[in-house]
Amino acid sequence: MLIDFSFSNFRSFEGAQAFSMRREPRFRDVPSDELSRAAAIYGANASGKSNFLLALKAMRDLVTTSYSGGSATSGIRRQPFRLREGSESEPSSFLMECIADDGQRYRYSFSYDDARVLEEELVFYRLIDGRPSTHSSALFSRDESGAIEFGPSFKGPRAQVRKTMDLRPNALLLSAAAAAGIRCVQPVFRFFSDEMAYCDAASFLGEQPFVHEQYGKGTSFSKKLTALVRYADFGITDIEAVPVDISREMPDSLPMQAGKRSGEYAASSTATALKFTHAGTSVSAVFGLGDESRGTIAAMSFFSLALRQLGKRSVTMIDEIDTSLHPGLVREFVELYADPATNPHGAQLIFTTHDVTLIDRTGPVSPLSADQVWLVEKGSLGASELFPVTDVGIRKDENIGRNYLNGVYGAAPQPSFHAAFARMVSEEASGDAHDAAGEWAEGEGE
Repeated sequence: MLIDFSFSNFRSFEGAQAFSMRREPRFRDVPSDELSRAAAIYGANASGKSNFLLALKAMRDLVTTSYSGGSATSGIRRQPFRLREGSESEPSSFLMECIADDGQRYRYSFSYDDARVLEEELVFYRLIDGRPSTHSSALFSRDESGAIEFGPSFKGPRAQVRKTMDLRPNALLLSAAAAAGIRCVQPVFRFFSDEMAYCDAASFLGEQPFVHEQYGKGTSFSKKLTALVRYADFGITDIEAVPVDISREMPDSLPMQAGKRSGEYAASSTATALKFTHAGTSVSAVFGLGDESRGTIAAMSFFSLALRQLGKRSVTMIDEIDTSLHPGLVREFVELYADPATNPHGAQLIFTTHDVTLIDRTGPVSPLSADQVWLVEKGSLGASELFPVTDVGIRKDENIGRNYLNGVYGAAPQPSFHAAFARMVSEEASGDAHDAAGEWAEGEGE
């Protein structure tokens, strides 16, 4: 489970930013509920909301691919802040504190530039009576000179690791040690590689190969997914994978095969395609994937993602969750994470949205508490800032949604936008009238 995350010099964020899933005691319904299961990120368009999730994703990707996906001569893909002179040459940094699948709490951090890793440290907190203590023990640390120090709990071929890092200063030690099979780092590596998932509104089709595979095998997962689609009331009564003749099917009507990129299909003349049964007043009709709306496929993809992620310990990041889902389905999606009955493993959801009904106190009970709401605001110099709404000193019963829209907390579209647009229209109309008057006057003088 994610506890804390901080970063600096990444995309639109210049200075150090701090994010936490820790609950504030005054907002907890259950005293033992110390970590949030859901967190929502709000802010104006282009404020940096998506960049925050991309920072989480970037840390995950660096951990999982910096060693296996690079070479001794390759640089490090980096996206530093670019709106201040000199910022591109300054290092970027990430820090994550989490509870891994061994029940221990870990704190992992590193900084890097375009060419190499500058600093790196991994510590853990020993379990006492089944709970992490406040006393940390270092597994390893690495400084800017490249020197590596191992703690007593690091069990593995230290000389081999040092030699590897001398050859690969552009790779993370955690990535290299995990690839070497060193057991003491596997739990925290699995947190990044197995538990963290990222999805945005534009890439929901990436879930379809997995969906197609499940229906092709007739798994219990596919039956559960069909039940959720029925519940969503899209008019679909059944979904199944049926054999099709590729030569008779247009390629865009076939789903992506599991394990294949878009546009790649089985070499044989037959494959399977998803078919959707719709019930009418007296008859039923079967439609292909290409006949279904983008919103239906998006919802099906998000349902699949939720089923997968809620079935285990996980951290799911979704950018612009309300772009492809109806507000009612967004609320249902968030409530799945908020309810221990549907989220027995404590899976976490972090998402960006503009849907204020989730935090409005005038409608149904909000699935989010105030300490689960974060705001992103971009300053006059172009740098984004992330902060919790609780930093502005709100009351427990405050209508966060209404106040957010009214700009009470900042981080919302500028209320002067309408006035500015009206002024432009007025000026254009005045200019047209002036031009017309001039043309009339010239005509009269001829």
